[in-house]
Amino acid sequence: MKFNREDRFKKIGVKLLVFAASFLFGMLLFRTTHAQEANALLWKIEGKDLKKASYLYGTIHAICKDDFFLTDAVNSAQSETELTVLELDMDDPQFMQKMQTHMMNPGMKNISEEFTEDQKAAADKFFAANYGAGLAQLGILKPFGLLAMVIQKAIPCETIESYEQTFIKNAKNREVEVVGLETMEFQATLFDNEPMAEQISLLMQSIEDAEKGTEDFNRLVKAYKDQDLKAMSDLMLESPEYAKYEDLMLNDRNKDWIPKIEAFVKEQPTFIAVGALHLAGENGVIQLLKKEGYK
Repeated sequence: MKFNREDRFKKIGVKLLVFAASFLFGMLLFRTTHAQEANALLWKIEGKDLKKASYLYGTIHAICKDDFFLTDAVNSAQSETELTVLELDMDDPQFMQKMQTHMMNPGMKNISEEFTEDQKAAADKFFAANYGAGLAQLGILKPFGLLAMVIQKAIPCETIESYEQTFIKNAKNREVEVVGLETMEFQATLFDNEPMAEQISLLMQSIEDAEKGTEDFNRLVKAYKDQDLKAMSDLMLESPEYAKYEDLMLNDRNKDWIPKIEAFVKEQPTFIAVGALHLAGENGVIQLLKKEGYK
């Protein structure tokens, strides 16, 4: 029987990759940011002649069901708004198809030849043990996609809750539009201009640290439940290998979001939900909005 790489990819599960990709951003970002004094996930945006207040909320892209929480204040804030804005428009009917397309290498090229023999052996061992397939099959994914699959294994539970999906459901129930600050194409190609060797090196570092991943995830969740952005920020000190991607993953994106957020909040009261570590630090969304005259 002839092996069909595309069929094999579909069997892996596009839903897993959608989840893992968004979770990847959360796990990377908690390692690459600076301190924010206030302990809060929900922020009210006022000032600069806004007729009505908007709200900014920090999410964690994946969390175990038993750890998921939403305060009455968050539910109230969303109910007062007329637009819901997420990092991505996950309500887009083409979202899954776009994810599948952009997580794969152009032409479904297998990048296993880009790995050294030692890297290939370690990667094959990890993916075969956790996903039942090695680079011969999974190498059609970009290193970004493979990295997402490594990080996904850090979650110590079967049932995952999503803040983004919760906010989408709320918006639908109120017949409120959901839009994204970025496109799926942008997020999935964020690392495309980075040298392949560096992408693979980051992947291999994550595989090497995989046993510690669950411990890191639990610490992240605790800090999140405490609404302690500083504690999440401090974890970056333990992972200096990620610091080089701070501008790519965090600062540049925050700056790009500000004029988009301004346009939304001027037009109507808006509920904006992005990864919590986008809020923190002098290059975070909170401080950038303050610099533009909001409070």
